[in-house]
Amino acid sequence: MKNALHILFLLICFSCFGGNPKDIIFKSHVLKGGYTLEYKRHDSINYACLVKDGKEAEVSEHESDTNMPLDLLGKLYADFDSTFVMTTHIGADPIKIEIINKINGATVMYGASPFYLDTVKNLMMFEGSYRRRGKLILYNFNTNKTEVYVAPQDTHCFCCFCWKLISLTPTEIQIEYLNMNHEKVIKTYQRQ
Repeated sequence: MKNALHILFLLICFSCFGGNPKDIIFKSHVLKGGYTLEYKRHDSINYACLVKDGKEAEVSEHESDTNMPLDLLGKLYADFDSTFVMTTHIGADPIKIEIINKINGATVMYGASPFYLDTVKNLMMFEGSYRRRGKLILYNFNTNKTEVYVAPQDTHCFCCFCWKLISLTPTEIQIEYLNMNHEKVIKTYQRQ
């Protein structure tokens, strides 16, 4: 009887003090291909991760202190077969987008202010950021290839919702924007 009490006491000690705390899941989204995007808390960190078949891959650069708002981790914008798109919009900053690989959680490409999304043809158009600033990018999620175009310069607007896609064909793209005189202009690009 004494040995049974010792074993019970040891089991209680290990379960109370020796175990790892469980992560708290705030919200989750089911993605294509059997993946789940989860927003979790572990100790003093909130983070986003991808889960498939019980294996977890942290989404790169998507973690914050638990005192910060959960919006810092980003929101699911679009879901494709091998990648998905997360957006982050804080205050007056432009919408930041990231195209993220589902297998390892790594960022494939950064951008800003998406202005065209076609989930049937798997295309998205957005402004470039970082070294692609001043460019308009058409991303093909079927091939994971980009087409890069120089953004119009004859406008006061250089950020955030300046452009409207008017037409997209296999041979050309037409973008509408306001010029320096605040007149609507349509610019045509030949597809690459």
